[in-house]
Amino acid sequence: MKKQPIVVAQIMGKWVGGGVEAVIMNYYRNIDRTKIQFDFICDSDSTNIPYDEIKKLGGKVIICPPYQKVLKYEKFLIDLFKKNNYKIVHSNINALSVFPLRAAKKAGVPIRIAHSHSTTNKKEWKKNLMKQALRPFSKKYATDYFACSELAGRWLFGDRTFEQGKVTIINNAIDLDKFKYSKKIGKEKRKELGIKDDTLVIGHIGRFVAQKNHTFLIDIFNELHKKKKDSILLLIGQGPLMDEIKEKVEMLGISDSVKFLGQRGDVDELYQVFDVFCLPSLYEGLPVVGVESQATGNLCILSDEMTKETKVLDTTEFLSLKQSAQEWADTILILLKTYKKHNTKDEISKYGFNIENEAKKLEEKYEELLNELKRMNKIKVLHLISTDVFSGAENVACQIIKQFENKDMYDMVYCSEIGTNKDRLDSLKIKTLPIKKFSYSCVKMAIEKYKPDIIHGHDIKASVMASLICGKKIKIISHIHGNHENMRRVNIKTLMFNYYSKNFSKIIWVSQSAFKDYIFKDKIKGKSIILYNVINKKEIINSIENDNNKYEIFDIIYLGRLTYAKNPERLIKIIRNIKVKGYNIKVAIVGTGELYGKIKKLINDFKLNGNVKLFGYVTNPYKILNDSKILVMTSRYEGTPMVALEAMALGKPIISTPTDGLKDIVRQNKNGFLSSNNNELEDAIISLLKDDKKLKEYSKNALQQFDVVSDINKYINEIRCIYNNK
Repeated sequence: MKKQPIVVAQIMGKWVGGGVEAVIMNYYRNIDRTKIQFDFICDSDSTNIPYDEIKKLGGKVIICPPYQKVLKYEKFLIDLFKKNNYKIVHSNINALSVFPLRAAKKAGVPIRIAHSHSTTNKKEWKKNLMKQALRPFSKKYATDYFACSELAGRWLFGDRTFEQGKVTIINNAIDLDKFKYSKKIGKEKRKELGIKDDTLVIGHIGRFVAQKNHTFLIDIFNELHKKKKDSILLLIGQGPLMDEIKEKVEMLGISDSVKFLGQRGDVDELYQVFDVFCLPSLYEGLPVVGVESQATGNLCILSDEMTKETKVLDTTEFLSLKQSAQEWADTILILLKTYKKHNTKDEISKYGFNIENEAKKLEEKYEELLNELKRMNKIKVLHLISTDVFSGAENVACQIIKQFENKDMYDMVYCSEIGTNKDRLDSLKIKTLPIKKFSYSCVKMAIEKYKPDIIHGHDIKASVMASLICGKKIKIISHIHGNHENMRRVNIKTLMFNYYSKNFSKIIWVSQSAFKDYIFKDKIKGKSIILYNVINKKEIINSIENDNNKYEIFDIIYLGRLTYAKNPERLIKIIRNIKVKGYNIKVAIVGTGELYGKIKKLINDFKLNGNVKLFGYVTNPYKILNDSKILVMTSRYEGTPMVALEAMALGKPIISTPTDGLKDIVRQNKNGFLSSNNNELEDAIISLLKDDKKLKEYSKNALQQFDVVSDINKYINEIRCIYNNK
């Protein structure tokens, strides 16, 4: 079946043929209407609605009570929104958007856009009073904020909201081909209007309302006309103040030089007649007529009460309303001495006003909001990590995210200082929410931005921070990845973890001993679960196959951080002793950390430079692991080390100190060997390296043991149950 387009309810207010309506229609004509359609919701006292064109383009016009009848207006809109089941309501009536968006929220419309198209001015005090009264409520019922310019966005939604990047700028874009300069059309149109080729034409397009400041415009033209008799003012538009302006023109005796053309359908051709476009408005957002007039190549004279973004080309000048009408007139005449009308299409297309491009962006924005809506219906899990290095906890977080990425029920993000992890995270295609630093304010901002249903804290610091910020407002899962010696005694770390654990929904321990050794284990027994780490073997194999690097074969590999917990100094001593015992061993050390310099010095001091290759950090270390015979670990404490599982997945025996989770996955003298004695570890390594048959047996056993301890499907089901409170 053909996919139906998404219908957006465009709240237009009173359609009077002004700039806002022109902007929305420009977008409607150019958007992909097989994907997006508009329903135009207009007040019953509207005029000049282009019914035929809207119908031809596939849209609808729906007439509603005027917003002044608040109760009828709201009831009508609630019923309409529910009946048509709109997913997006886009309100274009500035501060008044509070009324239709309130109805939209009551009707359960999930995406509610408030669009600021203008600002305000103190001279319109009655209108301004209402705008200022409603302005604080501009964000109350809106889910998203649009504006035609920075000035309009800051005015309605506030500086802070704009600076936080929450306001989307929708340029008042136009059809540049329709408005590009045409000397031929200008000449023909002048003839039609009875205007000579050499007559100076000042043009204005806009409704006859106080905002457009027609009374000052007439004063400007009157002063100009005194010095340039062969000049004419064309006024296009209609409105409640038209008769008042006509009276002023008659009073000044310039009726023969001022033409009131009314509402027109040939505005694009009338621009070609102008020499100067003059817009002395009291306020504007970003007037579309300003863009159209520049696109036609006219000299544009605008009041400085509108956003400076209106000036796209050097053909535009801003003048202050504090200046006299005579000063405006004099400036226009001076500028005309050096100005020549010309084609500006190529210049203006660079500034984001090409409707073909901008309509595509609006279409993509609607689709982005709808996709976000789909994600909103998922369980959102924020994986919070306190470090900017890639180690076991980070690996586990990535494993979980990867396993859930195709599950429709979940949306997950990795939140941390990214630092040196960027390449690794990019290679794994992990969705990230970076923070500048792991601080209360930065983490809080990330949580507020993502709005998670669950925070999965991947260490003590991350878990405590989540609890400190959120309390019990958001479900918090604490995941303890190691059996750190500090957890075995009373200290600040264990006291804080114990206190803030009251807000944890569940605490995951990666090994039995990690939980049993925790000093306050009895107080959190009911919340705790033992869940050994697992890995996805297929991803490791794919990483190896996609790695074009070539490495030599190493006898042993150390893969991990060079930190106190991993005790790499012990490894170097073991390598030295193996060499002393007569075995010229080849070793790969992959990883970095605070002990990197010390390890490098030890290698040099023990004259092991010919035996040990110090790789440092490697984004994809699996090929080096695969090209090594044995994994050696010398850790002081561990959880269930991911690197041990990765080695087993590749059939690599493990020789290690007997720390924590390793006791549960290494079968002694089967797929590895555990000992606290250096001499025993050294002999075990030499024994395996000298006996190919024994090495192959251990390798086979490692593969078999991996299948026993790393059941990825079971692990994911356990995580799912934890997330779903089962």
